Amino acid sequence: MAMENSPPPPPAPHFLFVASGIQGHINPARRLAARLMASAPAARVTFSTTVSAHRLLFPSLASPDEEAVDDAGVAHIPHSDGYDDGFKPAPAAVFAVYYHYFHGHDEALASCVNDPSRDAVVHLPGMPPLRSDDLPSAVSITSPQNQYYLLLDMLRDLFADFDELKPKVLVNTFDALEHDALRAVPQLEVIAVGPVVPDDEASACNMDIFRLDDANTCMDWLDTKPARSVVYVSFGTLASMSKRQEEEMRCGLEATGRPSLWGARNVAGEGGATWDGAAALAAASESGGEGNAQGMVVKWCDQMKVLSHPAVGCFVTHCGWNSALESIARGVPMVAVPQWTDQPTVAWLVEVCMGAGVRARLDGDRVVDRGELQRCVQLVMAEGDAATTTGGVRAQAERWRERAEEAVAVGGSSERNLREFASGA
Repeated sequence: MAMENSPPPPPAPHFLFVASGIQGHINPARRLAARLMASAPAARVTFSTTVSAHRLLFPSLASPDEEAVDDAGVAHIPHSDGYDDGFKPAPAAVFAVYYHYFHGHDEALASCVNDPSRDAVVHLPGMPPLRSDDLPSAVSITSPQNQYYLLLDMLRDLFADFDELKPKVLVNTFDALEHDALRAVPQLEVIAVGPVVPDDEASACNMDIFRLDDANTCMDWLDTKPARSVVYVSFGTLASMSKRQEEEMRCGLEATGRPSLWGARNVAGEGGATWDGAAALAAASESGGEGNAQGMVVKWCDQMKVLSHPAVGCFVTHCGWNSALESIARGVPMVAVPQWTDQPTVAWLVEVCMGAGVRARLDGDRVVDRGELQRCVQLVMAEGDAATTTGGVRAQAERWRERAEEAVAVGGSSERNLREFASGA
């Protein structure tokens, strides 16, 4: 009788992941969804991205908008953002900075980041002093006429929701990396569940919305190079590059005398033209020289496979958070060339807090010139004692790889946090 009168078990939880149709948003969200599914097998997990991205993820569906279930058991259902045929234009430290911007520190942050001397410093609760070049670019916006004012408005709405709903905030980082920043906003429960990167090449959540036409060529080329000899360059899927920066980058890579692999998908040049790197590669090869002949440019590659390859010795990156975490997870030291949004703060984290990379400095035109790029690459790829001493960049990168692995291993800080979240604890 006691059993007959006992209340029914609670329904299985249903977790909904919503991601914009951008590769850098889709990949970590899908990986987290798969991990959550593994942590709570009885739960329902649904992933929704835009119709245009859903069609690219699942090109073989009978109907391009129908539901799909991946190998991890996650259901995929698209939503429309109004651009079903594709958009056509007419993390914890960063989270803490944005929170404080919308809670009384907006003027101090804007004044600091817009200081013409670039020497200003701002002090935020729970954070170390941050220089103007360490701050996310969104906090520099002071006028509704700014072309990126919409971004600031979106962030304002997001943090207003946080204030009202007081949700748990899952952050793609780990405690050893951002211990203080995770506690810099005591008004919210901020939970580290990262790094959310592929566990291995066969992971069920490893899917790209771009075709990897150059994948085999790229990996075969890396197989011919000595260990830790290759400079890998990628600025993500959205960054644009001026013609001058393009030329300085190419010449700087040549000057290092090292083989380089450049993932340059549709990098926009001046005047709105697109550049996929092929022309620069041809010009470099024809001009002769060992460094030139050893260069390769591809439109797209599997970044985690590249960073996992023993031939890769450093990563020249825009410091998007996904790229930085993937580099950390593989122990590859970085040359940080941040562009906008959160990237300056990520570069600060990589250089100042971790010691796992160096930040390239900009000239008066906000371009990294060839000499500066050469200096940074040589520093990061130093051999012998300079690379293996306690403070060496490569040695630090390897230590952070070990800490990242510990965080997501069974019993690690991020694994425990995700398991407790899935169970409702």
